[in-house]
Amino acid sequence: MVWNPFRKKKQKLTISKETIQRLEEESKKLGRPQILVLDLERNLKGMGNVLVGFADKTPTDFGYIRWKQEKAETILSLGELRFESGKFYFFPNIDLEWEKTLRPYIHRITANYLFSEEPIYLEAKDFFRLRPILHLCFQREGVSSLYLKGTICQLEIQNLTEDKEVRISEDLLTYLSSLYESPWEE
Repeated sequence: MVWNPFRKKKQKLTISKETIQRLEEESKKLGRPQILVLDLERNLKGMGNVLVGFADKTPTDFGYIRWKQEKAETILSLGELRFESGKFYFFPNIDLEWEKTLRPYIHRITANYLFSEEPIYLEAKDFFRLRPILHLCFQREGVSSLYLKGTICQLEIQNLTEDKEVRISEDLLTYLSSLYESPWEE
């Protein structure tokens, strides 16, 4: 079996040169130094949306970014900010690493983004309580039980194949890149 790491190893917000150019253009246009203000808001379904705006640079600002909330900084600092086709885009740089455990049917996945702040243990019959992307994935792939805590996702699955590992990883990447606050369906 191949253990796909799905790693990118980014630790600080990366800002593209096009983003910096756009910031400099705005500063020239307004005649005073500007800074990008980043915030994270959630829609009614809990999906995270990254908001980017301009503000006058103050003496307390360093670099190109000001964060509206400390929590937004914690989550977004692992990603990349790009300016393409006249719009700002945020791309989370998610690291997933599959790890072997002492038990042959227990598989641990570690990420650099949070799966859940509180510890969660669920049997397969209760997966419906999770967000659709998670519960459909775990049902489809034959996961018997699930444990989430912090950046750890531990799955009990009898016959993990390379294909299943890839599909689970893709669904977890989709879930984490949606920047949900919680895995629970609200």
